[in-house]
Order: sequence, then C-alpha cells, then structure tokens
Amino acid sequence: MKTEKDAPLKIAMLGHKTVPAMDSSRGGIEVVVEELAPRLVDMGCEVTCYNRTGCDNGGLSEYKGVRLKPVFTLHRKGLAAMSSSLWATIKATFGGYDVIHYHAEGPCFWMWFPRALGRRCVCTIHGVLFDSRLKKNSYFPMQWAVSGT
Repeated sequence: MKTEKDAPLKIAMLGHKTVPAMDSSRGGIEVVVEELAPRLVDMGCEVTCYNRTGCDNGGLSEYKGVRLKPVFTLHRKGLAAMSSSLWATIKATFGGYDVIHYHAEGPCFWMWFPRALGRRCVCTIHGVLFDSRLKKNSYFPMQWAVSGT
C-alpha cells in the first residue's frame, strides 16, 4: 500500500502487550497483531508495534519486517495497559505515522490526543460486547472506528 507520494504507508500499532509474545502474555489481541502486522509489511507498509516493557519478546527489535519499539509501562494492577498506551500514543503521534492503529477499548481512551492534532486513527475492538440494556451479547467481533482526515 502506498500513499499519494508513492512512499510506503507508515502504521503504528499499540494496545497489545508484546509482539511476538514468548511467554504467557499471549492473548487474542497479540495473536491478531502478530498476524496482521507482517501481512501489512508484505503489502508494502512500514509497521511499528509499540510493545510494553516487561513482557518477553525475546529481545527482538524487528519481527518479520515489523519494527518493535518498547514503551514505558507501570507494572501495577490496572495501570499497565493505560500507561503503556499513553506513552505509545505520544511516541506515535509525533513519530511521522500516516495511521495510528489502536487495539482494544482501554488504549482507545488516548485516541483523542492524536485526533486533536489531525492524525488518522483506527481502532479495532476485539471480542464480544455485552449490551447491558438488552441483557445479551452484541456479536461484533471486530468493530472499526475511523477518525481523522
């Protein structure tokens, strides 16, 4: 995929724990990112995954053509996802990316920041959502929200 200037589309991914996951931290989001990112590279994109510190990825700085960058993470209950997503958002916002791709609803809290600066953002919500008003599951395994210009 190429942008208008024939340069590769630059994509930042965040919200996952680490890619590739070498330990028990591998979950559904990590599986999606681990499969999606190399495929985007194969299509001609430049992809960077912002990994949480403290999660084992074998000390790699690149995986199947995907750049891996660590971000500061507070390893306290309830703070790991939010802190790593905040720092990844700041780095991605000023990193010259064409698209910032958020994974999961928690990290999307920080999406307002790059959007306020006119960055293009995409959010993938993984899993089944529970609609408390209807008292049942809403089956939308992949919800997409596109923002920016």
